[in-house]
Amino acid sequence: MTATKTRPGTPPILRRTTSAFRLLADSATYRVSRREGGNLVTSMTLALALALPIGDVTYRLLFGILLNLFVYLLNDCIDVRIDLVASGRDVERTRRLHEHISEGWAMVIVLGAPLAVLGAVHSVGLLVTFVINAVLIAAYSRWLKRLPVVDILAMAGWGLAMAMVGFPLDLSAGWRFAVLLAILCAVTEVVQVVRDFSSDRRAGLRTTAVVLGIGPTVWIGRGLIFVAAAYTFLALNPIVAVALLLASLVPLDESNAVRSWDRLRIIFGLAWLTLLICHRFDLGPGGWLVGG
Repeated sequence: MTATKTRPGTPPILRRTTSAFRLLADSATYRVSRREGGNLVTSMTLALALALPIGDVTYRLLFGILLNLFVYLLNDCIDVRIDLVASGRDVERTRRLHEHISEGWAMVIVLGAPLAVLGAVHSVGLLVTFVINAVLIAAYSRWLKRLPVVDILAMAGWGLAMAMVGFPLDLSAGWRFAVLLAILCAVTEVVQVVRDFSSDRRAGLRTTAVVLGIGPTVWIGRGLIFVAAAYTFLALNPIVAVALLLASLVPLDESNAVRSWDRLRIIFGLAWLTLLICHRFDLGPGGWLVGG
């Protein structure tokens, strides 16, 4: 199998380049089909709510798009052997990546180099954001997702790291919102490890759900929802905090995991947009820790 159809006599470098871009397109299309990459929306809406200059927002948007392509392809390259035997994956896409893994890694480098340059040219903050995301997603894919509870904490860290695209790192308001995103990402990671329980157990991955069982993992997720609501009450907006508690009514068991993922994203998304609108236009009460 080849990554793309090429004419006989096509120079090897052109074939490999075409394959590399096909793998990148595969990775991006697959993530979009799974409704992933929402961090780009959250970070850019955060940038707008913080009233960053439009030129800065545009720069951060470009950086965020490239960063998403980078981290997802990096994750795919590291996980390719596991994904070959996991259920619910795009088998043809995964086999293509496995057979052309050298082109996949080359594309990771091609994306990483301009990200480092773009980050350094813009600010120390964006450069640090790139480095943290690269290290964290590599560590998660290689080791951390095989460690119970650590897998959830790692995704909380990644949610925080991706949010850093949307604000200067010396802006305290940005950090307050980013911490909430970290907690919400931990909740959605619970849903993912519950959803992937059967395939992860077959693959020998010691995720939180595999080691602790689905029941205790679900309770961790519900506990994190209450943590998110309490944090929102104290640091952001007590009214929205009450609305966030609706997420605790969403069933998190394995049979409902796919639908639960969508329902939680709707609740979290509406709460997020409400918080940002209230912040941008100074509407409603602030959290108890920051005043209203």
